Amino acid sequence: MRLNNIMLGVLLGGSVVSTSMAQQTSTMNAGTAANKVGNESKAEFDRQNKQGAAAVGAVSLTSAKLSEADKKLMDEVATGGMMQLELSRVAMQKATNPQIKAMAQAEVTEQTGLAAKLKEIASAKGVTLPTAPDPQTKSVLSKLNQTSGVAFDKMYITESGVKGHEKLNQVMTKVESNASDNNLKQLAKAAHPLVKTHLTVARAIMTSL
Repeated sequence: MRLNNIMLGVLLGGSVVSTSMAQQTSTMNAGTAANKVGNESKAEFDRQNKQGAAAVGAVSLTSAKLSEADKKLMDEVATGGMMQLELSRVAMQKATNPQIKAMAQAEVTEQTGLAAKLKEIASAKGVTLPTAPDPQTKSVLSKLNQTSGVAFDKMYITESGVKGHEKLNQVMTKVESNASDNNLKQLAKAAHPLVKTHLTVARAIMTSL
């Protein structure tokens, strides 16, 4: 009887140790995940976001008029940025994955800064920018607002994180290559590195879901 009690105590003790170790491992993994955003450390991701914002803010202005081709390019940048901004505002409220929330917050900050600089350039050149989301943005917003939980996270990171940044990546490349206005070229050159970073991070997050 005494031997049985001893054996029971050993088994229970082992069970407690195993449970404790499992909980510690889970806590460590959660902590590690909280310190990552996709393939970047949170600190490095934040540094790149600040660097990108500073580069966009430093773009100088001139009053030189835009060609019709450059106006179209500027509209593309504004429309793509507005889509990212609107989708990310929703994600800040509804996302459940901490990395996706961090991504959405960074995107709102990025696109708010880009939109402000676009308005400055447009004002200096006498150009009117789009003031409302385009039909594609409205369609995706409607779908996001009808979704929640993990399904929302996957939809956001697919539509904004990956597809949205792929589109902006193409637009920035086009502006850098084809724009004749120096302000637009400077803006694309300043904003493009962070667009690429966000695309890489979004792809890594999507793979992990």
